[in-house]
Amino acid sequence: MSLRKYGWLFFTTLLLGGLGGALVALIFDMEKLLESSVGNFLVGILMYVLYGMTISIVAQMGFFAYMTINYFAKTIFKTPSMWKSVQIFLVIFVFFDMIYLRYSSLGEGGSIGPFLVEPILLLIVAVVTAFGKSNLTNRTAWIPTLFFMFVVTALEWIPALKEADIHSTLSMLVPLLFCNVWQVMQLHRLVKRES
Repeated sequence: MSLRKYGWLFFTTLLLGGLGGALVALIFDMEKLLESSVGNFLVGILMYVLYGMTISIVAQMGFFAYMTINYFAKTIFKTPSMWKSVQIFLVIFVFFDMIYLRYSSLGEGGSIGPFLVEPILLLIVAVVTAFGKSNLTNRTAWIPTLFFMFVVTALEWIPALKEADIHSTLSMLVPLLFCNVWQVMQLHRLVKRES
């Protein structure tokens, strides 16, 4: 990937993070934003855009960390199917961890049902993205895309998952998903060899 292509990916991901932050503001905090003056509205939107851009940096670090891990894992594991099996195991492990660890720290003897929402929502987005990626490229992209979208996004999402507040979890998830879906869907275009 050339420096120009990386710069394009960096700035477009940054803008998408900002857009995700603005969307969170408009969905969750519209009443607060409209309470006062136009200046209050504009500054509030700006703060959410900056928040989304900050989350986009987290997403980009996760993306390049995954690409590095993927590169080394392909050399460590003897066969590609072995690395794919490890990725599937980690998706299942993280899915149950997201439920169990959040329930054990935030559940306080209540129902486990509410703690199923976030992992299932993230898994649905990961599966849909993996199907989209495999349709754009080839079938071998399905498992790595699923792994990145589920496991890496869950790791990036940890600070918000420590809270029992749906607003904080979704306000971080929306920009993360905007950025991670964008990055994984653009990767094959950016690394394609020009003839």
